[in-house]
Amino acid sequence: MKRQSVYLICIGILNFFLFTGVFKLLQNEKIYHNTLGTISENYERTGGWDNYEIKKISKPFLQIKNEYFETWDAAIYKCVSERIYSPENDCYGNVRAAFFPLFPVLWKITFSSSIGISIINYFLFILSIAFLVMFLLKTTLSDKMVTYAVLITLPSAVIFYIPYTEALFLFTMTVAVTGIIKKKYWMYFAGSFLLSMVRPATIFVLIAVLFAEVIILIYNKNYRLFLKEILFKSFPFIFGYFCVLFLQYLYTGTWTAYLEAQKLWAGGFQAVKSISDWSIEGFGLSSFAIFFVCLPAIFFIIFLLFFINKRCAGDYIQKIKNYHFEYLFLISALYFIGILAFTLITSGGNLHSFFRFTLASPLFYIALLIFLNYLSKKPLKLFISTFILLNVLLILFLHFAEYGGERMQFSFFGLYMFMAAGLFLIIKNIISKPIQIVIAFVIIILNTIWNTYLLNAFFSNGWLFT
Repeated sequence: MKRQSVYLICIGILNFFLFTGVFKLLQNEKIYHNTLGTISENYERTGGWDNYEIKKISKPFLQIKNEYFETWDAAIYKCVSERIYSPENDCYGNVRAAFFPLFPVLWKITFSSSIGISIINYFLFILSIAFLVMFLLKTTLSDKMVTYAVLITLPSAVIFYIPYTEALFLFTMTVAVTGIIKKKYWMYFAGSFLLSMVRPATIFVLIAVLFAEVIILIYNKNYRLFLKEILFKSFPFIFGYFCVLFLQYLYTGTWTAYLEAQKLWAGGFQAVKSISDWSIEGFGLSSFAIFFVCLPAIFFIIFLLFFINKRCAGDYIQKIKNYHFEYLFLISALYFIGILAFTLITSGGNLHSFFRFTLASPLFYIALLIFLNYLSKKPLKLFISTFILLNVLLILFLHFAEYGGERMQFSFFGLYMFMAAGLFLIIKNIISKPIQIVIAFVIIILNTIWNTYLLNAFFSNGWLFT
């Protein structure tokens, strides 16, 4: 285990240097215009907050500066780290309470600059994925290394390079999952308690856990065990949420600071009018999440519920109630369904940030690693056929959705790279090791170029990244 962790972390460190190296190269005007600049443009934002214009322009990447990391939600987290929840008009004082404290506290106690906390986020990311790969993926070390290298470069990985909460969400969830795997409640409690203080959206993890226990109850009819499990599983979350509200109360004098801050954000229940996003890049990634993550999750839950009294589903649920990997897979599927349902009923069809809550969530990596274990247990034709079917459904969706324009433009490159990486992970075990490594290397390079492009868009304050 120790040797595995060293190898995986070393791959993560090498990837960090690869990422920064590619980003540096694309800052050079000649290199940029003769490579990425021939097929894409970068964002540029001009004007003030209330009167601005976002356009695309052919120019090299920006320099890496602290100030460029301090935009969108990162700017608010920075204010929370400096001023906690003190009521004031400056430094986003009216909305700070909508942002939970654990990440800002980490930022504060590490005395980090914006670049520094981003580096800490990246190392939390690669450390967490390394542990998940070691605990969840049952295969050889060489296969784990190839899979790990692909996972940490997926087209949504840029989120872990900036001062956002995804890395801490992943790390705390990894601690909780380790507690479930090793059947150590104190570890589950610590991970879940910290997880609940990362961001409000962790409520969907708790909801998924509770619904998983309901499905187990439907099967075994053990009400005493059900009540015990929901009590023990939910308590660390409830305690964590209370601590957040209490901290806000100490600074604001009100227990409803979070709710009052939430009112200032657009939202509420609304019908889906048309499918759109704040960026084409985000639309492509969110489209992949809907058809390759959420839709299979829906089919999986329908299968379990419809065939719950049949042997095929009964055997699976028997493993779930013993808290094997199937239990984690069930929680992941329920989480994706919850996020999709919430997005559809509150966004009016705008998918902004949807890929962050799915593809950059710990539940995505957990479900993916568990899924990869099943590849050796079922006929490969089944998975390839399913992959083709999902591609057909996605193509039909893109045909009928008007948003996004030309589908072959570079802004959709992240979508296509996710599809390529997914197909590779499905079929890699039937490919010889040398060819497997070559294909993985190509995917890693292309994913890295895409992620540097997204990071530069974030620096440019142009692509709406929040």
